[in-house]
Amino acid sequence: MAQAVPAGLAVITPGEFRALCFEAARRTGGEVTRWSVPEVTPNFHEVHLGHVDHRGTVVVLWTPEGDVALTASAEPLPPIEFVDDAALMAVLAELSSDVRVWAKAELDRPFTAAEWPGLDAHDVRYWRPQRVGDVLFNWWD
Repeated sequence: MAQAVPAGLAVITPGEFRALCFEAARRTGGEVTRWSVPEVTPNFHEVHLGHVDHRGTVVVLWTPEGDVALTASAEPLPPIEFVDDAALMAVLAELSSDVRVWAKAELDRPFTAAEWPGLDAHDVRYWRPQRVGDVLFNWWD
């Protein structure tokens, strides 16, 4: 399910986002350990960043619409447990104004269909998302 790109965000390519993650990893003392591209579902790409400090592995989720979230799960399956990493989030936001880095609190906020008029009503009824993060990062086909 495609969503409209919010005003002010340009569309970046998967390659551009991958380069962004390599730079973010470098700046936060990590390295890219894995890159996953969806074939049909989910609607997001995954970039696994390994850090030797207390963070361990942080997975950056990115949708072609420009949404970015973080999880510590090596295999982000529903429901995704979102996390905040202030340093990584700040670097990602600094490196590109063409992505929207979502905080855990925003992603865990209850989903209200009226706040998302661009979504397909059939998808919302069928998939019954509970949180904003379930809408932005999903396995809908």
